[in-house]
Amino acid sequence: MITSRTQVTDMIQSAKILKGIKWSQIAEVVGQSKEWSTAACLGQMAMTKQHVSS
Repeated sequence: MITSRTQVTDMIQSAKILKGIKWSQIAEVVGQSKEWSTAACLGQMAMTKQHVSS
C-alpha cells in the first residue's frame, strides 16, 4: 500500500532506472518540457486534472 508521495517518487525513479528511460523521453510522451516532466514526476509541483487526464 502506498502511503506517501515519497513512495511514489521512489517508484518512479526506480522504474526509470530499471528501464533505462531518460527524462527527455518521458517529456516527449507527456508532451511537456523535460524540466516540467521531471519536476512533476519528482513531486516538486502539482499537476492539474488536465495534466493527469491528457
